[in-house]
Order: sequence, then C-alpha cells, then structure tokens
Amino acid sequence: MSRQTPIDTNHMVATIDAATLAARTGGSWHDSARSKDVTITNIEIDSRKCRNGTLFLALPGSSADGHDFITAAATKGAAAALVSRPNDAISLPQMVVPDVQHALTALGSAGRDLHRQAGGKLVAITGSVGKTGSKEMLAHGLNRILAKTGGCHASRASFNNHMGVPMTLAMLPDSTMPAVQELGMNATGEIAALTTLARPDIAIITRIADSHAGRFNSLDDIAAAKAEIFDGLAEGGTAIINRDDAYFEFLADRASRAGAGHIITFGTTDDADAQLISATDSDDGTAVKASLFGRPVSFQLGMRGFHWAMNAMAVLAAADTLDIDAVEMGKKLHDFNNLLGRGAICSGLFNGHNITLIDDSYNAGPASMKAAFGSLSNRPADVMVLSDMLELGDGTDAAHTALGPAIIALRPRILITIGSAMARMASVLPAGITHREASSPEDATALLASMIRDGDTVFIKGSNGSGAWRVAADLLSSFESSQPAAAGEANHAA
Repeated sequence: MSRQTPIDTNHMVATIDAATLAARTGGSWHDSARSKDVTITNIEIDSRKCRNGTLFLALPGSSADGHDFITAAATKGAAAALVSRPNDAISLPQMVVPDVQHALTALGSAGRDLHRQAGGKLVAITGSVGKTGSKEMLAHGLNRILAKTGGCHASRASFNNHMGVPMTLAMLPDSTMPAVQELGMNATGEIAALTTLARPDIAIITRIADSHAGRFNSLDDIAAAKAEIFDGLAEGGTAIINRDDAYFEFLADRASRAGAGHIITFGTTDDADAQLISATDSDDGTAVKASLFGRPVSFQLGMRGFHWAMNAMAVLAAADTLDIDAVEMGKKLHDFNNLLGRGAICSGLFNGHNITLIDDSYNAGPASMKAAFGSLSNRPADVMVLSDMLELGDGTDAAHTALGPAIIALRPRILITIGSAMARMASVLPAGITHREASSPEDATALLASMIRDGDTVFIKGSNGSGAWRVAADLLSSFESSQPAAAGEANHAA
C-alpha cells in the first residue's frame, strides 16, 4: 500500500511498504523474512546520506559500484537496498532486480501515476540558466502559501537527471499536493525521456543561452533540446515561455505542436502576460513592480538581481495556472534568499578578518556570469574569485574574453582566477586590478587568505567542475568555526 507520511510541517511524501516495492520494481526480496517490516520514506544513491527509512540504490558507476557500499548504507540506518547482485553476508533487506536503473525508473513512473490519479499537478522547469533557482523559488512560495495543507513536493538540490528525476517522482504523495520538478540535460533526447516520465501539467523554459555550447553544434540545437520538455506535457497543459527570448516563436510553436492548451508568456515587453516593469536592488533584496495578467503587483524579493526578478515572473505565472493567488504568492517571496551557491550573502571571520561573502559558486556560463555581474553593480566586490566556465567548446576563449569589460567596470581590488581560460582573460586587464593566478582551488584559498583585508566583500563564481565552489566552501567552513553561520540554509545535468 502507499499512503502519505508527514515529514515536516511543509512536506509529505509517499510511504512504500515491502509488497508495494516489489510490485513497482518487478523484483523479489532476497530474504523475505527480513523484509516483512520494511517501510521506505526516502531514496538515496549516496550511502553517506542514508537514514532510517531509506532505500539505498546500489547503482553501478564508472568509478565505483553501489553494491560495495551496502554495508555503509546499513550502518547509516537504511531500511533496504535495491540491488542486482544480492550479498548473503549482508543483513540489510535486499530487493533484487535485473537492472537497478530500470527499477528506479519504474518507481518514478508509479509514483507519478498515483499522484496524477489523485489530482496532483506537476510543474516541470528547464532552461539554460535559472532553472534550479526558479524551482526553489516556486517551491518556497508554494510551501508558504499552502502551509496549512502540506505545501508542495519539490526535487532536492539539482535532482534533474535520469537518477534524480525518478528518485523525486517515486516519493510523490498520492494527493493533490502540487509538485515541482527540475529537468536538466547534457545531450539531445535526455529531456524528452525525463518529461515523458514526469508528464508535467505545466512546463516552464526560463531562457535559452549558450551554457551548453561545448556539447551542441549551435544555439538552435540547444533550443530544440530544451523544447523537448513539451513532448511530455499533459494533454491541454500549459507552457510558460520567456517572451524576451530570441527563441520565443520557435518554443511557442513547439509547445503548440506538442498539444499545449495554453501558452503563457513572461518578460519585460508590454505583451507579456506576466510583465516585469522594474526591479530595484536594495539591502533587503529586490523591489519588484510587475503586471500579472493586467493586475498591478508590487512585492519584495529576497534575492538580489534583475535575473531573479525575471524568473519570479515565470514562478507567479505558474502559481496562477495552479489556481493560486499569484499576487498573494508574490508577498511570500520576501524571505526567499540566501541560496548557497546562487548569490547567498553571509559574513564571518576568515583568517582573522571580518569579510562578506557573495557565494554564486554553484555553476557558471556566459549568461549567468553576465547576470551575476549585473547584480554586483550596486554592491561591488573588493575581491573576485573566478574559475573557468566549462563546456563552451570552440567559444571558450571568446566567452571568457567577453567578461573583461564588466570586470573592469566593477573595479575589484583583487582578481583571483582558477583555470587557464580565466587567466588568459585576466592577463590583459588594466594594472589597477591585481590579478593572481591560482593553480588549484586550494591555492586560491591560500592566496585569498594572504591578501584579504578587514571589511572586504568577496564574490565567488565558476563552473562546478573548475572548483570555485571549493573556495566558497573553505570560507563558509571558516565562518562556521569562528562564529554562528550567517548564511541561510541551502536547500547534475545542465
């Protein structure tokens, strides 16, 4: 059987018993006597994150095999493991299936089936930039405005690929609680598979940009791959598209041909359904003035930056489509802030100096760099730590060179770079900006420690694989060891 189990005041997930797990995966228990009392309330692929009620997935990988970590999962309190090779020496209950990934997909499909049958609506979000932040913003607002009825069910962190999406869908409650799911990709066809599994009632594309240029031949190909989200749209569902995007007409046509019953637009133009009129940064975030389907709206958004205000338009359009008062929802976004890695601002002691960290280190591409630099215009950083933007292919040098004028305009005292592309860009900057090339994230942290001054503001950004986030983590660790953390709680494919 499957039922809703309260996790906290804002969340409910399905509870899956032993018989239901076998039925949904098509597997069998290795030792039925051990499995009779199994109850699943959580799914993990990392044994270190297991807890009571966790189903541990023993997925094979390129560098490690999950079957080698079943004992570690049991030590952390896991309730059972999903395996393709049972181990008689391990006491943890083991559900045996021919293929763990296929079984996970089946779990996700079953979870979404029950959620949909109960009347639950699902919002899927993709885009070259802003999809994780938009997902978090929508979930935040829904949790606030629907607190008395349980809030919403949203994918964790960036659970947006062939593992993260079914893991989230598998635990959907069979209720009318709305769900929010991020969809990412690294290649053509990936979003098509994910959206077919998620079957969204509402599909949002935040923006098309060249963040994936190294994996695609052209921006046209990126737009086509992102447009796959409409392929799984429920019959008569709603597409929400950026009216300012150069690919708007293409995306709207794709949505219509996929069977969208409604196309809602957001942007700055007068014909946008959710129109952003102005966004003014302040110490408290961003003051937003907008028009939602002809209704004037003003609200305070906790995050700073025009790009956050723009994504808020898509979020409020989704709320309206879910029959939620979008004006009231806007009022719930005043405390949406401090997403670690995505612009969170916090202060603390680093190497004996009081500093402020602007942590935008989660990831980076040309579009997100431009947006982040724009958000610094009213609060320039004394020190910038930038690591290479990855997956840009032949456009790598040009994309990095294009950052130079914005950095010059921001006039940081110090620029620390990690990676050869950022170093080449920085090598031609004016002498008034002190540039230091770090050989590694650890070297960048050491350079920062030797050059920092009391009262400095440090901005950190770069692609996940190039390591800027490690420098941010070092600073946050220093803050935590010296005083209570000031940052808010933070909560992959691109």
